[in-house]
Formats: sequence, structure tokens, C-alpha cells
Amino acid sequence: MTKITQKLLTEEKIPIAPFNGEDYGKLNISVDGYKAQCFILERWGTNKIIIQFDEKHPKWDYFFITKYFDFEKPGEMFWGHQGEKMHIAIC
Repeated sequence: MTKITQKLLTEEKIPIAPFNGEDYGKLNISVDGYKAQCFILERWGTNKIIIQFDEKHPKWDYFFITKYFDFEKPGEMFWGHQGEKMHIAIC
């Protein structure tokens, strides 16, 4: 029997879009089962995570953006001020 494994996302694996406008990549991910790409937008003061969904997400439409995010363990991103979380795997 083949064991199925997922690569769980950590903040260190997310590409950075630099403030100076240099080229950057996007990482293919799955957010709670929805395909997307992500990157961190580098800004003065606070960086933001940007998630762009391939298809319209029922809660976030095509984009999710926040500067309030934290990866306490691989594959789980806590965001906002209410302790909400997303399960994120690398595709």
C-alpha cells in the first residue's frame, strides 16, 4: 500500500515579493482543498501574505490578503484577531 503524504506549508517556504519590485515567484498551494498560489508582499512595517485562488472561493472570492498571520506548526496558518486558521499544503 502506498502512503500518501502532503508537503505542509511553513512561512519559510513562501516566496517574497520584494519592496523594490524585483521579480519573484508564487508557490502553488491548496487551502482547505482549494487550489491557489501564494507569496508574501514585502512592505515597510509589516509584510502581507497574498493568496490568489484559481477559482472563486466561497468565503474569500479570488483573493485573501492579511498582515495578521502566523504559522504555529506546518500546514496551519492562523490569521486575523479571532484565531481563525487555514490548512495549507504545497502542491
